[in-house]
Amino acid sequence: FISGTPQDAMNATLEMYEITATEHTAFTIPSLGFRGTPTGVDIRKVVELGITPRINTGIAHKEAGVGQVGAGLTRPPMSVFEDALVAFAERYLGEA
Repeated sequence: FISGTPQDAMNATLEMYEITATEHTAFTIPSLGFRGTPTGVDIRKVVELGITPRINTGIAHKEAGVGQVGAGLTRPPMSVFEDALVAFAERYLGEA
C-alpha cells in the first residue's frame, strides 16, 4: 500500500472539499462528524484555486477475496481542467 498517516488522508479529504460542488448525503466520514464525502469535482474551483483532485489508482481484483491490484496516488495535469473550462464556456456560455 501507499505510505501515509491518517492525518495525510484527512488532509487530502479536506482539500477535496475545496474543489467539489457538494457533499454526498449517503457516504459520510465519521472522523469528520459524519460530513458527506466530497462529491462532484468543479472545474471552475480547480482552475481558480490551482488544486487538482487526487486519484487513487488501486482497484479491487475481479475475483472476490484476492484483494487489491496495484496501488498509487496521482493528480491529473492542470491543463486538463483549463481545457475543460474553456470548452464549457464556449459550449454553455457562448464565450470564446
